[in-house]
Amino acid sequence: MGDLTNPYSAPRAEEPPFERLAYGDDLMDASQGQRFANLLIDYVCYFVVCFVLGAVLGVIGQADIAGFISWPVMIGYYVFFEGVIGATPGKLVTRTRVVALDGSRASFGQIFGRTLCRFVPFEAFSFLGSGSGWHDRWSKTRVVRVAR
Repeated sequence: MGDLTNPYSAPRAEEPPFERLAYGDDLMDASQGQRFANLLIDYVCYFVVCFVLGAVLGVIGQADIAGFISWPVMIGYYVFFEGVIGATPGKLVTRTRVVALDGSRASFGQIFGRTLCRFVPFEAFSFLGSGSGWHDRWSKTRVVRVAR
């Protein structure tokens, strides 16, 4: 009765893994929940853009090429939003943004490389067991929370 430790209780972490300052700056990495919300919101926006472009191509009689626009649209979507604004619509909603590892603005090369990495098969599964995906690690970028 003197021992307050319950051997059957779930293990507890000292600190949440995404709250730590892993890079020696005052930026907080986005949580996995925020990253997943980014993915869902961005995919909805991406599909809307593809649908609108496909409909326009169908109306002007170019429906044959509508199937070939998905990858260029995805590349343009991420390169434009992350390269120019620093955040996609999903990241704007969740109040996160893409930065270089040192916290500075990510370069165009990093954003372009990050976007191309999204096409690697099974890249989405690279988040399992890790707080970042291959497109973060390979492009030397990270997604951080925006100060309120």
